[in-house]
Amino acid sequence: MTIRERVEIWLKAHGEFLNKSYLDRQIGSPEGTIQKFMKYDKKLNDNYIKKLDKVIINFLMINGKPYNKKIIENNKKL
Repeated sequence: MTIRERVEIWLKAHGEFLNKSYLDRQIGSPEGTIQKFMKYDKKLNDNYIKKLDKVIINFLMINGKPYNKKIIENNKKL
């Protein structure tokens, strides 16, 4: 799976829960770029895709550990 595919699939799967304006600010894109991708399937440029990949990876990390690993560690403590 390419970075583009990974980012696009993730955005489409979780887009309804995301603050798209926040993502636009994080990647330095014009306001509405993420919204246009979500609503009209407008292609994102490669630079935005790379930046979004980093934002998503950071979003899924807690204290430097993958989110799923953190959940497993917390459940072991219960």
